[in-house]
Amino acid sequence: MKTASPRALRVIDTGIRTGRENVAFDQALIEAHASGRVPDTVRFLRFRPCALVGLHQILSHEVRLAFCRRHGIEVGRRITGGGGLYLDEGQMGWELVLDRRALGTTDLAEIAARLCHAAAQGLRRLGVPAQFRARNDIEVDGRKISGTGGFIDGATLFYQGTLLVDFDAARMIEALKVPAEKLAKRDLDDARRRVVTLRETLGRIPPFEEVQAALLDGFREVLDVDPQWGEVTAYEERLARRLHANAFGTDAFVGSLDAPETDEMRVSATLTRRGGTLRADIRLEGPRRARLREVLITGDFFMTPPRALYDLEAALRGQPVAQAGAEVEAFFARGACEVIGLAPRDFRDLVEAALSQLNLRAAGRRLRGHWRGAGPEAAPTLVFLHDALGCARLWRDIPERLAAASGCGALVYDRWGSGDSAPLEPPFSRDYLLDEALVALPEVLTQARVREAVLVGHSDGAAIALAYAGRHPERVRGVIALAPHLSREARTLRAIDEQIADFRDGDLRARLHRYHGEKTDALFARLVETWTAGAPGEGWGLEPHIRGVRCPVLALQGEDDEFFSAAQLEALCALLPARVQTLRIPRCGHYPQHQAKKPVLAALIAFLHALGRAPASLATTVGATQ
Repeated sequence: MKTASPRALRVIDTGIRTGRENVAFDQALIEAHASGRVPDTVRFLRFRPCALVGLHQILSHEVRLAFCRRHGIEVGRRITGGGGLYLDEGQMGWELVLDRRALGTTDLAEIAARLCHAAAQGLRRLGVPAQFRARNDIEVDGRKISGTGGFIDGATLFYQGTLLVDFDAARMIEALKVPAEKLAKRDLDDARRRVVTLRETLGRIPPFEEVQAALLDGFREVLDVDPQWGEVTAYEERLARRLHANAFGTDAFVGSLDAPETDEMRVSATLTRRGGTLRADIRLEGPRRARLREVLITGDFFMTPPRALYDLEAALRGQPVAQAGAEVEAFFARGACEVIGLAPRDFRDLVEAALSQLNLRAAGRRLRGHWRGAGPEAAPTLVFLHDALGCARLWRDIPERLAAASGCGALVYDRWGSGDSAPLEPPFSRDYLLDEALVALPEVLTQARVREAVLVGHSDGAAIALAYAGRHPERVRGVIALAPHLSREARTLRAIDEQIADFRDGDLRARLHRYHGEKTDALFARLVETWTAGAPGEGWGLEPHIRGVRCPVLALQGEDDEFFSAAQLEALCALLPARVQTLRIPRCGHYPQHQAKKPVLAALIAFLHALGRAPASLATTVGATQ
């Protein structure tokens, strides 16, 4: 039986261009294909140094703009979703523009898997043991070698990937913002561990022509196409130049997304899901803040067609607060778009989480927070207390996962000076930890109607949790203390000196600004002023209060904690004999909840289950040691 001939596929190479020029050509290629002026095409491309954010991302949150300006790194915005990228001559782009029916499915997740399998098959022809990893990466032994993304616009499928031939991890860290919970010196090691290049895998840098030929073989084999080298048309080039001049090459397009300033009429929320991170900033209107005025949804996710996100935002404008969640579901039910790895319910949860943001007051200052899971009348409440430079967002999905595993509710809030809460005001109190534990936290729990708390604190938050639990033992069922501290150490002061230098000369200020905005300078100034005022061994006056703890305590610390040694756990055990269970995590620093997430989550869930099995009357009098 005669089989159909493979589908013809034009192959072009547009050489090295700027990031914005490449984005403009992307759109030109899509429009030319949609109008029938060019056939199905695979394009190879390369970049002059640039930092490109995803279509739905806030530019200033993702890129170190001042650094890029100083070093001649162009900043641009892609027409696809996903996260920020640093690109240069050491990477090669590949992209396909096809009739959406060419692959026998219009499901974008299935298309992504098939195209990634094809690219991985091509890399295997080079001797690279590449594999597809859902949702849209190609990896070698668990390390990323190519990221991909795309969308469907009408009858046209656009899908692109970037392949790491060689890679400057240090320059990427300098150009892009990374999560503030990691120290700069760890960022570089983390980036190198998570990615791999053709150079490292093969022990050589293969010619680009060799890489292109291998990828084309993979496309030919898996996609049943017939790639043939062709030429870029004059029409494509003219259209790309016009699009660059009028849209994609302009600062207006690149800077088109920015988050509204924090004020009483704005609410926000961030959710982390397998398919990406979502953030909603919503401005309300009316005397009772009962209607949505403006909605901005951003994050690291892929939606097709890309304009559907703007349609969703438009559909929500003017909606009553009470109907916003239902409108999100109705929008997706109309079949307007598709999102890889996310469901309509995720977007509804995001919008409803933002609209339910808590307005709290403590010591006369405005604080912002969120509630997850069961209400305080139904179950104990997990109360999350972040570290000195942290905020609610930096807990990521930990609160949701612990709430789901334990059946407890979860209260997550930004302490004074952090995240969405009110900025700090000097002079800074050297007793700020006790102020938080004995003044602010009691007011927060009262306003949130928390009856019985399980306190989950990290670093400063752990110290606050322990002091509160000792002062109010009748209100606390258990304490989880991540990297707790009772006093300064010599290593603490050395680590803070490194942070001061990084804040002054490096990128720490930019990373913190992503989460704290204009509050960043005051927040860091308090850390420096209060922590460097004391000598090694000097404490915070926490011990008299901690001695009153009557509930079980789980204290965890990374063995490589750069701020504190095991002496902190030993001091805590001495204060609370027979009540503290300790756990030290190997190959882990000051952020065990992120740096060793799986074992830490398992330990936390086991501890919570043990608390749940103990009667409330016993939970405040019985502990465990390890």
